[in-house]
Amino acid sequence: MDEEKTPEIKEKTGFDFKIIIAGLIIFLIAMGASYLLMKNLMSPLLPKDEKENKEVLTGNLIEVGEFTTNIGDMGGSRFVKVEVFVEVSGKKGTENINEFMPIIKDSILTILSSQNVADLDVRNRQNLKNEVKNDLNAKLGNNTIKNVYFTSFIMQ
Repeated sequence: MDEEKTPEIKEKTGFDFKIIIAGLIIFLIAMGASYLLMKNLMSPLLPKDEKENKEVLTGNLIEVGEFTTNIGDMGGSRFVKVEVFVEVSGKKGTENINEFMPIIKDSILTILSSQNVADLDVRNRQNLKNEVKNDLNAKLGNNTIKNVYFTSFIMQ
């Protein structure tokens, strides 16, 4: 009775964990790479942080007044009504503004009446503010006016 011992071959019936771990690692690397790629591509389209967009008021706000004038249009039948405030720096700037108020009002009125409808559009409003600020600073000197604000703007 010779029993021959034959080695039994076991069949693998389970999952190969090496393949699963390798697949998981490749998946995680692909997800990380796609996240970084999308973050870099989308960054110009995302809004900026609030820290960068905050403007700090450091001057005094002075009401210049309300202006109603015709727009420099072909028909001359359209008009604009604007209430203007200016931000000035320091106490000396405030005194200069009050002293030269007629000159300031004349400058603002001249600029507003020389604009056409396209210049007064919402998209060009910042250009109008910059033009008023630069003109007033040229007349008053030494960058007295920091910013120009329109609290009401009606165009008809």
